[in-house]
Amino acid sequence: MTNNIMTKSLLGLAMALGLFASCYDDKGNYDYISEDDAAGVVLGALEGTTVRANEVLNIVPQMKGGEGDGFSYLWYTLSSGTYNVRRDTLSQERELNVPVNLKAGKYTLYYQVTNRSNGVFRSVEAPLTVTATDITSGWYVMKEIEGGTDFDYYSLDGNKAVSSFMTTSLGMEPLKGSPVGMAFLDGSYNHEEEGADGKTTKETGLSAFHILTTHDFVTLNGSDFSLLKNLQQEFYEAPSSFNFSHMFIDSSLRAQGLNTDYCFLINNGKVHTMGSEIGKWGYQGAGDYELYPTLVLGFFSVFAYDMKNQMIVTCSTDGTVENANTLSGGAFTDFKDKDMKVSAVVPHTGGFSPEFYIVAKSGEDGKYYVADITTFPPYICEATYYEYASDSPLNQAKILASPQTASVIYFAIDNKLYMHKVTTGEDSVVKTFAQGENISFIQNITGTDKAGESFNDIVVITNTSAGYNVYQMPMVGSAGELQTDVAPAYQGEGKASYLMFRQE
Repeated sequence: MTNNIMTKSLLGLAMALGLFASCYDDKGNYDYISEDDAAGVVLGALEGTTVRANEVLNIVPQMKGGEGDGFSYLWYTLSSGTYNVRRDTLSQERELNVPVNLKAGKYTLYYQVTNRSNGVFRSVEAPLTVTATDITSGWYVMKEIEGGTDFDYYSLDGNKAVSSFMTTSLGMEPLKGSPVGMAFLDGSYNHEEEGADGKTTKETGLSAFHILTTHDFVTLNGSDFSLLKNLQQEFYEAPSSFNFSHMFIDSSLRAQGLNTDYCFLINNGKVHTMGSEIGKWGYQGAGDYELYPTLVLGFFSVFAYDMKNQMIVTCSTDGTVENANTLSGGAFTDFKDKDMKVSAVVPHTGGFSPEFYIVAKSGEDGKYYVADITTFPPYICEATYYEYASDSPLNQAKILASPQTASVIYFAIDNKLYMHKVTTGEDSVVKTFAQGENISFIQNITGTDKAGESFNDIVVITNTSAGYNVYQMPMVGSAGELQTDVAPAYQGEGKASYLMFRQE
């Protein structure tokens, strides 16, 4: 359909053709009618929505015109999977008010209004998520319980909380080992399964949860929490032993319109990779190396630190591990040359050119440094070394995090939360929790709260003999200061040490 519909005034056409054909002069007597005018309706935008399967979805469209018998209406969905896209009609009424009889998953909802007299239509669209559960946006807290690991759920709106979700709601056994990480893949995961008849079926465009402990791994369907894969099914060829230490999801391709996530996993110091459109982890990256259990997002690769060879390396999406190079093309050998004994790798800023900190002691001069690593992926731009005192409590820290908005490192020792200013080496106690309330997790998390307000918080988990506490401490100013006079946002039973925030 063109942007304008053209009509021509034909008054006296027969006379013109009969009497003046030889001298007819087209004066361009045209009337241009906009598409909206031709359709007789102007539609407002649809908002994306989430609904449980078989629940009634009611939408009153925002529109001008389009009323009466001269118009027809159509509500329909298209599935978002890569293959076998399916169209389902929901309603042919002006307003949508029907049970959503769709399988849990991601869809695009369309609303179309057609002018019966001329066939001109207007349409709008919006994302639609159909779930089999009301466990969606919110906070997921991984914790140790008797027998292994489970997680608690707290909804974003504050109306729902579920303790030990896998054991109490799904009837599963706790996962073996201690919490390592949890990740949500939003509509990008593909899953293949071989049936009893030997035929392989493929489900595309699924949402999925990866849940990882030191010695166990499962993937659950993100819509209904059905089991997609257990530990042995996760890999094309399972490793001979399991000692997981880190999981990392690269979703940068989504900004380019691609529905793909690249996933990285560290087991026994070796990296495994997976494209979400494949759904199985590949073989461990070849080579003689041992990765520190933290990865830093780069452009089409991630940075890591090889503890065995004292080198910053890049891990490609195909599992290749290589020494990181400088912009001039040679290997970046600073840490090997200085005989750096690394105690921590701390991601700082993301984006196209990420920046991260490495906390280390130099064997060359015996001094302690925070190295500020700037990059232009896959290259290292430079390392700036900031010396700090040998008796700094930073040397004892095992739990560290850095925000994107300040050149500081937060770290924990027992019940004290510290802040280390990178450029000056200054340490200060940010908050002292009650005796016996020890910190197990620190992370900078941003998002939108239940009131629709943006937040930028340092989230801290503490544990006591009675259970865990989750604190959300807003960042104030640009120097790393925190609002610390906050009560626990969430409390639960068990020993917690990881938290995932999910927002759709």
